[in-house]
Amino acid sequence: MTRALVLGGGGVAGIAWATGIAAGLARSGADIGQAAVIVGTSAGSVVGAQLACDVDIETMLAQQLAPPAGSREQLRPYSQREADARNRQLMDKVGGYLRAARKRIGAHALRSQTPPLAERRAIVAARLPQSDWPARALRVVAVETATGDHAVFDRGSGVDFIDAIAASCAVPGTWPAVPINGRAWMDGGIRSLSNADLAAPAHCVLVIAPLGYAEGNPVSGHLRAEVRALEEGGARVAVIVPDARSIDAMTDNVLDPARCAPSAEAGIAQALRIAPEIASFWNDGAATC
Repeated sequence: MTRALVLGGGGVAGIAWATGIAAGLARSGADIGQAAVIVGTSAGSVVGAQLACDVDIETMLAQQLAPPAGSREQLRPYSQREADARNRQLMDKVGGYLRAARKRIGAHALRSQTPPLAERRAIVAARLPQSDWPARALRVVAVETATGDHAVFDRGSGVDFIDAIAASCAVPGTWPAVPINGRAWMDGGIRSLSNADLAAPAHCVLVIAPLGYAEGNPVSGHLRAEVRALEEGGARVAVIVPDARSIDAMTDNVLDPARCAPSAEAGIAQALRIAPEIASFWNDGAATC
């Protein structure tokens, strides 16, 4: 029987918050990093990669609470509320057709001025403990700009590890699309901010969603439907979304590195509060999963 960990998108603040959640749970006896399968999208691909590479959770946390000198992270102007509003307008324009909406977002990604690809790739590489895929089962989601189709990159995909993570994190209009096998790829959150359905056929699924259920974003906010599909397939599912303190800590610009320490601290506090429930699901429920 299989336990899966799903880590959703949410910028650098989401990386920090999810790391705080994982650290707080580990301190309380729920080592979620030992999932048999990890599904990572955008920010979640970074946290998932670190966990799959067996980086110590306290080491991960320390990097969020006190970023190392010479950190390559960059502040980018961004508003999640505005992004959600644009996606609502876009869905109206395309008559609710998701594929068409994703293709338009892909076109926007390709024509946008962004930092150079090499510079962005170096930022992503600095977040990772190694340049090769881990042996553990890690699934990383990205979306092709031309078609709006998604791909799940893993150890067997033949795709460079750093390129896969960079593609999954390539926020359209903010970071450059990533060329892989002759095609350009953008953020996996354009399919879904969580992509929890890709954890199937796991029997126990824990979802950590830095941007919550995102129901105001019709392009990417599909978590409730994904949970329903997993449960209909026989899985047990638990979802962690930010509490009020965590939302305040991350702010509307989740791409602001200054929000990392407050977001990590808020994640720890939230995790300690919910730890008994999650530990019961993850540990005591493992035998029945």
